[in-house]
Amino acid sequence: MRMENLTWNEFDEIKERANIVILPIGSVEAHGKHLPLGTDVFAPMEIAKRVEAKLKERDIEILVAPPIWYGHSFVLNIFPGTVNVKADTLRRYVRDVMEEFAEEGFKRIILLNGHGGNYYPLVEACEEVAEKYEVEIWLINWWIDFREDILSICSSQGHAGEDETSVMLAIKPELVKMEKAIGEKRSSRVRIIRKDIGLELFPEGVNDNPKGATKEKGEAILSIISEKIVRLILEAK
Repeated sequence: MRMENLTWNEFDEIKERANIVILPIGSVEAHGKHLPLGTDVFAPMEIAKRVEAKLKERDIEILVAPPIWYGHSFVLNIFPGTVNVKADTLRRYVRDVMEEFAEEGFKRIILLNGHGGNYYPLVEACEEVAEKYEVEIWLINWWIDFREDILSICSSQGHAGEDETSVMLAIKPELVKMEKAIGEKRSSRVRIIRKDIGLELFPEGVNDNPKGATKEKGEAILSIISEKIVRLILEAK
């Protein structure tokens, strides 16, 4: 059930039946010249939608909250269109949102994260809420937690790479410009923090080769990830 589509009294009724809320979180940032700025939100939103649908088939209701669009994106802030939110701002904002859901009585909050830069602020936010409320919080980073599954489908993964591009081809093919899909894998032996480091690690806003991406691979990724999250929820009930 999509929260933004409910009236307040419908929300009040569903929270009596559904004790789980999924909160998609991402970023607005450069994803090469071939993917849209909203890629990191579109992916977790789609996964959440599929999880909700699969659970509904089993007569289990959950709530899918409106996404948090803006994230912490220091490294890619060098590229136009990237909207970087400071880590502490994101931590406090997500904390406050989760506290509201805890106050409403939800017993499990699932943060479905689509952006790497959000990871540490989200961990801190989760710890703060868990200390204050009797609530269980799951932090799922889909490209990390299901890496083995993804690499059984794609030859590589990375920012705006084969895996993300495949997922976007499955979700919003009209926004993908495969003729502009170029990139390569780059890394550093140590973490280097410099305001223009993104130009070295993410040339053109990409860190992987996206050319092998296909809609079929994206559909396979979305299917296996959503099914595995459903299994985790069923096992934890």
